[in-house]
Amino acid sequence: MRRPAALAALAVLGMQAAPALAADWRFTPTLTLRETYSDNIRLAPTGNEQSSFVTEVMPGFAVNGLGRRSQFQATYQARGVTYSNDVGSSNLQNYLNARGTAQLVDDLLFIDGTANITNLSTSPYGPQAINSSYAINNRSEVRTYSISPYVRQRYGSVAQAEARYTHQGLSSDTPGFSNYNSDLLNLFVNSGEAFRLVSWDVTASRRHSSYSSLNSVDNDYLNGVLRYKLTDQLSLTGSAGYERYTYQSINDGPRGASWSVGFDWRPSSRTSLAATAGRRFFGDTYSLNGIHRSRYTTWNVSYNEDITTTQQQLVDSGSISTTAFLDQVFSATIADPTARAQAVEAFIRATNLPATLANPNAGLSNRFFLQKRLQGSVALNTGKSTVLVSVYNTLRRPQTGVSDNVGLLTASNQLFIDESRQRGVSGLWNLRLTPSTSMNLNARYYRTTSLLSNRTDDNTLVTLGLSHQLSPKTTGTVELRRYQGSYSQTGTDFRENAISAYLTMRL
Repeated sequence: MRRPAALAALAVLGMQAAPALAADWRFTPTLTLRETYSDNIRLAPTGNEQSSFVTEVMPGFAVNGLGRRSQFQATYQARGVTYSNDVGSSNLQNYLNARGTAQLVDDLLFIDGTANITNLSTSPYGPQAINSSYAINNRSEVRTYSISPYVRQRYGSVAQAEARYTHQGLSSDTPGFSNYNSDLLNLFVNSGEAFRLVSWDVTASRRHSSYSSLNSVDNDYLNGVLRYKLTDQLSLTGSAGYERYTYQSINDGPRGASWSVGFDWRPSSRTSLAATAGRRFFGDTYSLNGIHRSRYTTWNVSYNEDITTTQQQLVDSGSISTTAFLDQVFSATIADPTARAQAVEAFIRATNLPATLANPNAGLSNRFFLQKRLQGSVALNTGKSTVLVSVYNTLRRPQTGVSDNVGLLTASNQLFIDESRQRGVSGLWNLRLTPSTSMNLNARYYRTTSLLSNRTDDNTLVTLGLSHQLSPKTTGTVELRRYQGSYSQTGTDFRENAISAYLTMRL
């Protein structure tokens, strides 16, 4: 998908939200100006540092629409980056996060859509592109979109069904990383109120995925679930099904029967915990999903194992959505959905949070892989203080040959997603010192290990910022940054210290 296609997808999302025009539609232009001094802007090994001033001009906008049958949110920012001392080439980076949903026919026909542009690390090894100012080559712009119309139908108290079609697309500016298009047909049927003691659901789907430099792949999936209600809060679950992939596997054929057993515990509307254990064609498999909300805290924990690709994860955004998570956190203090969405957007912008929490820097790959991911997040919101902590542990085992990545292999980086493990933790503390002044402390540590070459990379980032609202539409921020990394394969390390000052304006 080229950039015009991304804008076309954004236009489609806007049309979904057209009914919101009659209710509440807000367009807010924004402009951020940032000047940074770094003593190692290239993140070069110790002894080879180059200092530089970095000037960033970042125009953008935010759009929010809320109607009786539709909702739309979008933020966009273009970051123009220039360097002093000829340490890097001027560049333009795009960031877009848009999503919309609409009910086209009452209680029958719906449509969802997303469009995103982001910049992320091309490889999980070496210095990471965790800030737009760094003059490094390990950065890729990735553009994704999805359009998903669906129909829901209720059959009295016996059952309800949903038939959904989803088209997804991805492209990037990185040679060798394959563009991706996917068409998914999904049918879901579950039991109605008539089934009180034993309930059930059935899912059937077919996905066709095409790639610009690889053979297309089909995936068929069929699964049925039974739930036996032991008490009003606790149910036992069991499932059985079949799945099939058509990629060329380096292991046994990627197809076979599946089954699982587990439980679903919901002691209150604020707490739920579900877990399963079973078997799929690749071996034993487990899952865990839990959430707990109190007056001041929100907790999330999950574990899953699945066959996936980098392209599919980027389109699906498999990690915990920052916006969705903060929406739960702020719901205790802000009841109005529109006001809460604006508060979440302002908080993310002020604290420079990523789009997803517990999101490892996995890099780009064209290979299918088995991913096992444990992740969790907790948030504490007391009115004056907000604390977010997230952790993750991710294991990836390739299922297709290394030849799929031939276009990504370069002399400077031979390690694009082999068998790897990533562990990390991040934390944010936002303290409102006065009604117009706040302090942000952000810390992040993650380790990437290649299990085949015994390479281990460590990265640690700490930022401390002070923000002050200069006027109702202007905020000034001063931020200190420390970033350091060490790499076992080369025996090198780097350290960077930086200071930034920027103005953020709503025009």
